[in-house]
Amino acid sequence: MATGIAMSWSSPALVKLKSDDPSLNPLGRPVTTFEESWIASLPSIGCVVGTLFCGFVSNKLGRKMTLIIFSVPFFGGYIAIALAKTVSIYYVSRFLIGISGGCTLAVLPSYVGELAEDSNRGLLLCMMGILGASGYTFAYAVGPLVSIQLFAYLQLIPITLFYLTFIPFIPESPYYFIEKNNIEAAKKCLKKIRTTENVDSELTKMVEIVAENKEKKTNWKELFTTKAARKGLTITCSLLTFQQLLGISAVMGYMQTIFTECGTSISSDIASIIIGVLQIVSNVVATFTVDKVGRRVLLLASNIGCSISLILLGAYFLLKDHKIDTDVIFWLPLACLILFFSSYNFGFGTLPLTICGEIFASNIKSLAASISTFVCFSMAFVVTLGFPYLSDAIGMSGCFILFAGISLISIVFVVIMVPETKNKSFKEIQYMLDE
Repeated sequence: MATGIAMSWSSPALVKLKSDDPSLNPLGRPVTTFEESWIASLPSIGCVVGTLFCGFVSNKLGRKMTLIIFSVPFFGGYIAIALAKTVSIYYVSRFLIGISGGCTLAVLPSYVGELAEDSNRGLLLCMMGILGASGYTFAYAVGPLVSIQLFAYLQLIPITLFYLTFIPFIPESPYYFIEKNNIEAAKKCLKKIRTTENVDSELTKMVEIVAENKEKKTNWKELFTTKAARKGLTITCSLLTFQQLLGISAVMGYMQTIFTECGTSISSDIASIIIGVLQIVSNVVATFTVDKVGRRVLLLASNIGCSISLILLGAYFLLKDHKIDTDVIFWLPLACLILFFSSYNFGFGTLPLTICGEIFASNIKSLAASISTFVCFSMAFVVTLGFPYLSDAIGMSGCFILFAGISLISIVFVVIMVPETKNKSFKEIQYMLDE
């Protein structure tokens, strides 16, 4: 949830930072286009840095301790924003927040995947999408109503709740304990998270999986030398690249700016809240269908919905570029963005990380997740930083038509490359990737 807030924080905050009203803008002057683009995009660079280290730390200290350590920059970043009077402090704080977000999205899928059972793994992994969408909605609903300073303090709430619930109640991954030859701790962990006391059979399977993985020395090279790992890395990195090239980070970060450009009578604040709420709904739908319908079907449906919405939104801006009256279809931008976010969250927003948590061996899962998230947020940085300049160069219409073309290409990729992992055990998934 904190990561979701961080990714959408710039939408309501930049409206205030571009104001020349000192009661709204702590800087006392409007930010420039250059400053705006860096404030919006620096969390992505922070995410990249976070992913470089969290995989190593996760294997050394455990998944749980890694998440606790890397949550500290969240806290420091928001306190810095609350006290900031210069744009350089915004740069630093947004970067720190990104470090925490990158670690969360790199480590959490692996951690949840290792705690979950085969039957509910997809559902639990998709819960991340619901909480992320809750963060977007919180930012869109609360951000416009309060000052930047108060908004920063309010964002400490989910982080505080994380400390109060996660540290005392949630166990370490049983796979981590097995990797450290602490079988008794792994058994104790399994008993805590399963509905039965008889966990010997599952524990034996886990020990066998870890033993098989330990036959080869764990290193970065293994990700590129074994067929299953190489194919898995190609799939996850490609899906996360397509995810960002759909324009999701740019649309979230510049939501209110985009609505202003639409020139409709619908309030940008109200429209953003509606979209945020519907993102939660679409994530809930995805959560309860992912293990029934399957990953591939949801990815394809998600891509088709995104393509349609982006094409229509591009067409709307094209009409405006040619000075054609759009009053009759004033509702179209909101409808398109609702369809875009709903389609995105129904599949492409949640499933790449879900798949990442399913298809890698436990001894390289954290490293693979780090690389995948590194690629994801590198692309997010490029898209978010470049969007204001791209829209100046080719217009909003050109931006959304470009995003639509990339979405259509990703459909072909899913059909050709992505296997169905629904209700498959780890061994079955590895066998499919080795074929």
